[in-house]
Amino acid sequence: ELLAEVEAEKRAKGKKGKKKKKGGGAGVAGPSQESEEGTEAPSEADAAEAAKKAEEERLLLLLETLTEERIRFGITAESQAAASAEVAEAARLAEEAEAAEEEADAEEEAEAVAEAAEADAEAAQAESRAAEEAAEAALEKATAALEEAKAAREGREAAREEAAAATEARRAAAVAARARATAARMAAEAAQRS
Repeated sequence: ELLAEVEAEKRAKGKKGKKKKKGGGAGVAGPSQESEEGTEAPSEADAAEAAKKAEEERLLLLLETLTEERIRFGITAESQAAASAEVAEAARLAEEAEAAEEEADAEEEAEAVAEAAEADAEAAQAESRAAEEAAEAALEKATAALEEAKAAREGREAAREEAAAATEARRAAAVAARARATAARMAAEAAQRS
């Protein structure tokens, strides 16, 4: 992989050097300009070649350094692949942990909502129980009032019956007294005739 990167960088540098070489002014050059370009062209080519060689040397030195570092640290293609796999696995585990954390947060929110709903249900149940107890108390009070009314009616009926009985007794006593008075008068009249 490192060799491929170095080769790609070398090709990119080579293309840049060629582009620099091709650059030139537009228009027709006079005799003096041609002579100047003839003298400048070799120096530009030499400079480009020197820059290319210096870049190649730099890349070779970099490659050598990287190779030495890989050898010194015992980096092989297998160990690099294993390290990449470990990094990928760590990233996957981190994503799973984040997803699990989000799921736990969602569960906590759902649990909080459920607890709030349960508290509301308990409050509603307590209110319903209180209303039921109040209704039972009202029913008991109404029943007691009904019993009292029934007892009062029965008392009035008993008093009316007693008054009727007393009236009948007074009437019977009056009839008896009238009968006795009639009998006494008749006895007195009989006594006078004799």
